[in-house]
Amino acid sequence: MTPLELHNYLLSLKHKDSQSPHIAEYKRTIREELRSYRSDQPHPPMNSLHPYPSEKKDIVFYSFMEAPGKPKIGEHEYKRLKLSWQSLRKYNKDIEIRFCYSERINLFRDPESKLGKDRNDSLYDKWASLCNDYGVEMYPFHESFIGNEPNAWCIHRWYNLALWEREDLNVLYLDADTYINGDIQLLFDIYSRDPIYGREELGFRHDPNFGIIGEDPRFYLDLIDASILAQGGKTEVQKYCLGIILLNHSIHKLFTSEILTYYTDLLKRIHKFKVFYSIPNYRIMDEFAFWVLMSKLSLRTSLFGDQDVSQTFLEKKHENHFNPIVLHYTTKDEEKFADWAPEFMCLSRSEEEREDSDIGGGGIYNINPMMREELAMSMW
Repeated sequence: MTPLELHNYLLSLKHKDSQSPHIAEYKRTIREELRSYRSDQPHPPMNSLHPYPSEKKDIVFYSFMEAPGKPKIGEHEYKRLKLSWQSLRKYNKDIEIRFCYSERINLFRDPESKLGKDRNDSLYDKWASLCNDYGVEMYPFHESFIGNEPNAWCIHRWYNLALWEREDLNVLYLDADTYINGDIQLLFDIYSRDPIYGREELGFRHDPNFGIIGEDPRFYLDLIDASILAQGGKTEVQKYCLGIILLNHSIHKLFTSEILTYYTDLLKRIHKFKVFYSIPNYRIMDEFAFWVLMSKLSLRTSLFGDQDVSQTFLEKKHENHFNPIVLHYTTKDEEKFADWAPEFMCLSRSEEEREDSDIGGGGIYNINPMMREELAMSMW
């Protein structure tokens, strides 16, 4: 099928369930469509990026935008980042850390916007002081980011990569809800072959923490791959959680204005239910769009080992001896992490504060992406 034909076929599955007399036929058809998608080797149109530059600087990258009218979100993010930078510097005092920050939407690009206000100098100075304490270089947001994009609360990270479009870099992006437990340079040294590394989102095939319930969990995963293929995907990609992502070999240069325009347009179409989206967690729409983008670019995507990058709290591998390089404790398990040791108790919040923060961040608190396969066919 063409991508459009496959997309229409997926839409025809709405309200079907596992008891449908034709369910076996649906599964056979979709799996046949995925055969070449899952077997083709990545061959990215790297253009000027190929061959990869031989000399690259390793940097760690964070990005945060204040939520208008919700100062407690910024206050909590401050605590998270302070802990993340403090723990990173404990094991590595030299690696370059870059932090993109916006305390408002840039009104000079959108004078009619009601999403921001003039710069709050005291707030800015507070963050600048924290950066100074831990040797972090602070950057304003890239001018291409307006602030009214879908999922703006998180996708600014990709727009901000354009700040360094002329530099040859390996970029390790970290969310604020991370704790560094070893020398961060080891991630660059161990995971240096492929363009992209990350941990898979909870509930997906390579995630060791959760499984998908239902009679045929593999069909649920087939539907996600099929929806990527229906949007023009070329090769199978890992279904990343975007809290920790390593972009090697100057891959950050691929996030051009043209690519980001497509990415943002795809998010708009997902929000308007014009794309088959079979994941019940609407908060990770940006992740699905990222998977589509990586597949369209035909990039080889690889996984961090859970020995080195731990996700949620606490993974079984680290129950007896906690020794990952990085822990992404996630919002979902932040309270468990906060109770682990006195120095983390500052992260503890009331249920009301967590819900308010999460809604401000574009999602609903404590939702897993796993689901029954018949629900997957109707969620879109």
